[in-house]
Amino acid sequence: MALSYIISQVARKMGQNSNDPSQRAVLLQFINSAAKELYHTSDMAGCLMEQLFKINADQTISLPDYVGTLRAMRMSYTRRPINLSQMRPRYNQDNWSDGYNNWRVKNLQTLQTSLSNQSQVVLTVAAVENPPIIVHIAGPSDNSAMQNETIVMNSTSVTSVNSYNDITLFSKTTSNQYNIILSDIDGNQLSYIANDKLKAQFQVVDISGMPWFPPNLNPLLGWVEVLFKAALPYLSADTDEFPAIGYDDVIVGKTLQLWYEEQGNIQAALAQYQKANQMLAQIHEDANRGTDDVASLCEHGHDQMQHRTGFGRDWRFAYRITGR
Repeated sequence: MALSYIISQVARKMGQNSNDPSQRAVLLQFINSAAKELYHTSDMAGCLMEQLFKINADQTISLPDYVGTLRAMRMSYTRRPINLSQMRPRYNQDNWSDGYNNWRVKNLQTLQTSLSNQSQVVLTVAAVENPPIIVHIAGPSDNSAMQNETIVMNSTSVTSVNSYNDITLFSKTTSNQYNIILSDIDGNQLSYIANDKLKAQFQVVDISGMPWFPPNLNPLLGWVEVLFKAALPYLSADTDEFPAIGYDDVIVGKTLQLWYEEQGNIQAALAQYQKANQMLAQIHEDANRGTDDVASLCEHGHDQMQHRTGFGRDWRFAYRITGR
């Protein structure tokens, strides 16, 4: 089921009319807030995706906008897992592991690539919509620490009035039919807003310097399998779907919880909170009832740098210890 089911259920229980533009806007605000709160609760069944990426070592990259939170990576050819760390371990005293077989999650940023020509920027769209889409951009310039500009997309290509040294905000007021592309004055694409999102946001990752292979040395090298949580879109059209299928009634419950909190009805909000969590737990249990969960308990390679005393390496195999 799509947004049409969610908004009809919420509107009926809240006494709203989803066909009224002003009331629909209020409903969408509550529904998207509830969907965001639910999505951050857990890695629910159906929200994870995996994809192959061709990535060379020793560089900083931005992943596509549909990549949300990273969960795991491994080299496709060797099947060796890749470590995932935050920015802080790089500055520890023992930071040697940071530079080998490791990805550092740096931050979320507006641009896919750095702005090399600090000048005006150009926004393009496939077609002019009715009403025209309103876009907001912001960033520092030579004379301002931060300047803001509002651009109306009344043409397929619009150039900004201001010049920018960087772009820290690129957003629009509502979802629309076409992606909006942000380019520098030379025509190089810097970023884009997908039509089902309200702002440009890309996950930036620092790839460790090792293991390093010359680019295109072997077509099998450099391919990385990435497991990630899909980025949450903004639900607006009746056909829009929550990334994880089957959670529509849970979103309805979370929306009513937020609505009752707004009304000051704490008891009703708690009742909807408990009901939504119960439905969420039931879906989790049903989805995982027939799956195998495997935990790999392996010794680290550095555990063998100094020989063990006593049983040595045979401590893992009880049948070999017998009789000693």
